[in-house]
Amino acid sequence: MKITDIEVIELRVPDKRKLDLDPTNNGCLIRLHTDAGISGIAEVDSLPSVIKAIVEAPPRINTLMGLKSILVGEDPTNISRLWQKMYHHTSYCGQRGVVMHAISGVDIALWDLLGKLEGKPVAELLGVPIHNRLPAYTTVYPLGRSVGELQEALEKALRYPVKALKLAIDPFWRDEPALAEKLLLTAREYVGDKLELMLDATASFSHCGQLEPLIPVLRHCRVQWLEAPFPLDRIEQFIEIKSSGIPIGAGDTGLTAPDEWLPYFREAKIDIAQPDISWVGGFTALKEIAAMAEESGSRLIPHGWNTDLTLAANLHFLAIQPQAEYAEFSTSSSPLRWQLAENGPQIDNDGMISVPTGPGLGIVVNEETIRRFRI
Repeated sequence: MKITDIEVIELRVPDKRKLDLDPTNNGCLIRLHTDAGISGIAEVDSLPSVIKAIVEAPPRINTLMGLKSILVGEDPTNISRLWQKMYHHTSYCGQRGVVMHAISGVDIALWDLLGKLEGKPVAELLGVPIHNRLPAYTTVYPLGRSVGELQEALEKALRYPVKALKLAIDPFWRDEPALAEKLLLTAREYVGDKLELMLDATASFSHCGQLEPLIPVLRHCRVQWLEAPFPLDRIEQFIEIKSSGIPIGAGDTGLTAPDEWLPYFREAKIDIAQPDISWVGGFTALKEIAAMAEESGSRLIPHGWNTDLTLAANLHFLAIQPQAEYAEFSTSSSPLRWQLAENGPQIDNDGMISVPTGPGLGIVVNEETIRRFRI
């Protein structure tokens, strides 16, 4: 069996809203084709036009090659070898950033393909599945800046029977700490004492001094973790914030290849690693990051604000981890979030999501949805 083509599919939902942090209205799929007529599919949370260029670029020298020129004609079943080949032959493009995004998508598609070839879910290919269900949390975004807007957003999130919510805040929390405190206290009162609350700062703070006024209310509201408090290049601030005693998460705002994570484990000593599987190198690299996390005593809770393809990938990976960690369940209003898959994973009445049991990712994509929104 040989790889015959790598197809990059850009999807776009016509929308006149201002740009925000929800990527789901602009999708990027990678479909890997073989001469056996079997294909693997994945999605990438990145710029579709750039991913397309990285995949389709003709080779210049043997370390400046597009992914298609590297992989067409190869046996798709030795995924580790193909990952290293992609990593080497794109090295002069930079072994971080969007090149790793593209490699991630191809890697996930390769695992999906292998699962279909062997008739096994990806979790069984990765290791020994320990969990067949994982706890879910939903992310509340946008949160709003008034009590009324906040309550409306929380009501929407609480339609799902989860035991945890993550509040994605806006930069005004940095500049208006009194309003931020009021909103957080309102959220805790609104959801009650039984639900866990997390806070995603989306790199809204530049330094610890801006966060200091909020630390007491974070403790009072029992925030389970503070995610991405600073831009990633402010690692000294991640080191300093450890003294607050609040668990800190990092990585979901741009860390890619495994070596890029090392300072966050060794120096910042983050409590929670939050890699996006479509940025860090797919399943192949995520296994390496998980090993780093275990060695450093950090939890690994993947980022997952995208469609059912990313959700399924995260579930397969979490299924083989020692601890049953949270799976992020996107509540985006985009039709791609809800219509791309015919059999997307759902939250049950216990607040759990079952790991797909079908071959590969176990996701059947809706071809009509792809045709409808394809650029």
